[in-house]
Formats: sequence, C-alpha cells, structure tokens
Amino acid sequence: MDASSLRTSKFDGTNFHAWKFKMQMVLEERDLWEVVSGEIKAEQCETQLDQATYKRKSRKAMAVICLAMEDSQLPLVRSASGACDAWSRLEDHFEKKSLANKLFLRRRFFTTMMEEGDDVLEHINKLKTLAEQLEAVGAPVCEDDLVITLLGSLSDSYQFLITALESRSDTLSWELVTSRLLHEEMKRKEQGSKGNEASQGQAFITRDNQRKGRPVKKSWPCHNCGKIGHWMAECPSRIQENTERHRPQRAQDSGDRYRSQRANVAQEEDSGDYLFSIGETTSAKSSDIWLVDSGATQHMTCFKKFMRNYKGFDAVDVHLADDGIVQAIGSGDIVMSMKTPQGMKKGVLTNVWHIPKLSRNLFSVGRFTKDVGPVTFTKDGCYGEAKGTKWKIGAREGKGLFKLQMTPVAPEQANAAKSSGCQGGTKSYLWHLRLGHIGHDGLNCIVTKNIGIGIDISSVKKWDVCEGCALGKQTRVRFQSNTTARTSKLLEAIHSDVCGPMSMATFSGKRYFVTFIDDKSRYCVVYLLKSKSEVAAKFMEYAAMAETQTGKRVKYLQSDNGGEYKSDKLARFCAERGIQQRFTPPIYSSAKRSS
Repeated sequence: MDASSLRTSKFDGTNFHAWKFKMQMVLEERDLWEVVSGEIKAEQCETQLDQATYKRKSRKAMAVICLAMEDSQLPLVRSASGACDAWSRLEDHFEKKSLANKLFLRRRFFTTMMEEGDDVLEHINKLKTLAEQLEAVGAPVCEDDLVITLLGSLSDSYQFLITALESRSDTLSWELVTSRLLHEEMKRKEQGSKGNEASQGQAFITRDNQRKGRPVKKSWPCHNCGKIGHWMAECPSRIQENTERHRPQRAQDSGDRYRSQRANVAQEEDSGDYLFSIGETTSAKSSDIWLVDSGATQHMTCFKKFMRNYKGFDAVDVHLADDGIVQAIGSGDIVMSMKTPQGMKKGVLTNVWHIPKLSRNLFSVGRFTKDVGPVTFTKDGCYGEAKGTKWKIGAREGKGLFKLQMTPVAPEQANAAKSSGCQGGTKSYLWHLRLGHIGHDGLNCIVTKNIGIGIDISSVKKWDVCEGCALGKQTRVRFQSNTTARTSKLLEAIHSDVCGPMSMATFSGKRYFVTFIDDKSRYCVVYLLKSKSEVAAKFMEYAAMAETQTGKRVKYLQSDNGGEYKSDKLARFCAERGIQQRFTPPIYSSAKRSS
C-alpha cells in the first residue's frame, strides 16, 4: 500500500479539517471507518474470529492514516495503540476544545471579509469551513449567525442584494442566501462577457465577425443576399461592401506608426483606467480631429500650442489598440469655441492631457459630465447640458463615430473681446474683462489716478452691454408652487405609510415605524412597531387621539397597497367608523415621501 493509492494529499499539519474529511471518505471506502470512529470496540468482540477481524482492520486503518501523513506529523501517532487511539490523538491535538482555540476560530469567522473581485463560492466555502471547525471544537454556530456573518462580510457591490434580502418577510436560510448570491455572481459574469463583446464590436476594425451564443442559421435565407446558412450581420457580401465603403484614406505621414484606423484603446498603467473611442474615420489628417470618447477619464490632445496653464509631469504610458505605446507628458487647459442657443460661446476644458504622438484628440464624456453637466446621445449627435441650457457638442459621422463640434482657441486669442455690436472691440471693454468685469466707474478711477501699471488706455469709453455681467446678475426663476389640491378641513384625509425593517432595533426591540399625516395641517404622528401587524391597533389609537383633540372625525385613510392596510381588523374598524380607505401607488404617497 502506498500513499498515491489514497488519492489524497499528505497531511502536513495545516488544514486538518479538510484532511480529516478526506480520510474519513477513504476509510469508509475501505470499510475501516467503524474501527477508527469507535463504533466497534475490542471489548465488544466476543468470539476469537471477531477479535481477529477487529485487529486486522485496526492495523490496516493505522497504516492508511500513517501513510497519509508527512514525516513531521508521525510522532503524534507513533506510540498509539491502534487506529482509534491514533485518530483521537489527532483530534485532540488539532481540534482542541480549549477557550483559546475557540476564541481564535471565532475571531477568524467574524473577521473574514470578501474583497472586490473575490469569488463568491470560495468565500462561502471559507465561512462554512470555519463554522464546521467551530462545531468540531464545541462552539457551534447557529444558522442565523452564519447567514448574518455571510451577508455582513460581502463587498460593497452586493449592498443592493443585501437590502433586498433584508426586506423579505420570511426567515433567511443558508440555502436561500447562498443560492441568491451564486445566481447574482453568475448574472454579473454573463453581463461582463456581453459587455466585452459589445465593446469589441464598437472598435474601428472588427476583429471577429462571429456572433457567439447565437444558433447557426440553417433553414432561413439571409435578408441581404438571399443565401441560406448565415445571418444578415454575418453576410460576406455585406461585410465586403462595408469594408469598401469605409476604407480609410492613405495617411500622409507614413512614418507615424501610431496613426491607425482602429480605435484608440488606451490604458493608464498606473491607475488601470481604460480609454476608448468608437467608430472609424476617413480623414486624411486625423490629428486635427476631436472625437467624443464615452470611456476616457481625461481629455487628451496631441497639440501643446492650444494649452494654457501647462504643467509637465512624469511620463505615463498609454497603450493603443495597435499595440503601440505613447506617453502623456503634461496637462493644461484649452479654451474651446462652440455654438450655443445664445450664439458663439467659449468654454474651458480643464486638465487636458498632452500626448504628442496621439493620432486623435479625445473629448472625455466622463470628465465633461463631472465638470459641466450631463451628455445625451441621439441618432444625429450628442448634446451637453448645463444650467438649463442644452446645446450640440458632437455630430455623428459614420457608424458609432461622434465628431466634436468645438474649435480650440489659441491662448493669445482666448481673452480677445468680441468686436461686434455694442462693444465695438474697444480697449475699455477688453480691460473690463481682464480686470474681472470691473465697473465703468472703477476702471475710470484706475485710469485717471494712474493706479494700474501697464494699462494702455488714457480714457475710459462706456460700453453698452456686457453679456457676462448680465448673466451674473440674473436670478433663478422661482420654482413652480405646489398645485396639488388639499383638503379644506382637519382629519378629512390621513396619509399613512410603514417604514422598515431597520438594520438596528430600538432598546425595546422595535424595527418598524408607521406615520399618520393630516392632509390639511401636515401634522405628523409616528408610532414605533415590532411588526407590521400592529398598524391596525396604532391607527385606532391615532384616530381616537386626533378626534378627541380636534373635535373632527377621520373621513379617509390613504395608504399604499401593503398587506398591513388590508387586514380584517383594520377593515372592520374603518367600516364601523365610516372611514373610507383609499389606496395609491407608493410613489404618489405623501407618507411615503416623509418616511
């Protein structure tokens, strides 16, 4: 008999719990476990044949156990009288039922946390193993504690699932929670793989035209060529036509190996962020193009001449889709001229990365959304929105490509005043802008008293209207008043809603609360509950108190369709008192908004 025939790794002093289970399976397979576990003892063998059989099985079991252990662990069982004695010694040594061992295992059990990206099944098995080890040392963990510890140890990305499980009215079992977690992980993996396939399909050059996961089309003709055996999206004729139609022009600079007709897929090595642009371009000079990039974390450009407030930094490698590597060496601000509903305006793109060898300039949707406002995409283009104003920032060119409709302005032209209309291009108006929109009297005081240095005007000419000053002095339009009709008398309508269960209970063990709001006065009364079934009793208590204090009677009780408001007890009370119940969706409930 050799160790390889045991089909289990040798025990080296670690993970005794797993090795113990494997050895039990091996011994049961060889019909030796009853001798090792003590189910059959030598004293119980009455005949000589039974005693001989017991001794033979004990020797065989002892051999199996010793051959499955490393040399360093053999001293623990070398002096054992038999297999049962050897097994007991191992359990006493590695599963000590001392207070220190229980404390150690409990600490590991309650402090085991799942990190982002960890496998859910491995985390579940880790907690389950620790619970079994605690049971082996005489400190069993009940199922409720096991479920609570599992939910509390999950990463933040599972918070929504935890909230959904907590809101269930039935008891959470270990099987239910683990099955939901594994199902959620499977859905995330499927969505992740679909997302990867979708992003690959949006690149400038599609590397794989196969449609994975779709059944092979055998009996229906293609809607493009009429042939049988493929889908229209996989039609060779259609693919050839698209390739000819979108074939890029030859680049003027044949030496620029980074100028590719594929997507600019970039990765920052130090942060792990991914930058990509979708679609394809037919422009001969692509370095002048600004593309709207839905995934870039920063605006990026190859031009330094348009930058102001430029700051260099240590080079950051950026990987392109053609396996080329370019480097970002600095950042700055770029003034962009754009067309808005109010006419031509200028805006500033802040913290634009300077990458000299970048073949296309990238406009980051994420950065614009963070600094200015949201961006929406339509069939004909993409639109930016800020302070109630919406304007077109990009136009669609080709399939999936959005070209930015903004023009960079050189730094020397960025502060130039508009020479049309009332301003007239005067130097007085230009200094008004340069000095932070200073007033006419203030600028005149600076010039006449010769306070400023370098101001090249001898007198101040009045300007008519400054758009910036006019916009800055405008006030917000008043919010529309609430036009919802309310009742004219107290207690004519009562809004109610239940909130809970809360994660932390009160000292009296209450996890819910119910609100009753008078529609006329908006006076709110709150009652704490141990369970939702107490709603009927609390409404009776509220109705008696409110009617006594006001001298009015409750006419309507308005709530959502929760079961606590449809109980027989509450229905009988309302019928006896002549109170009508009205049910509304939760989103329209005044009590729901309050709770």
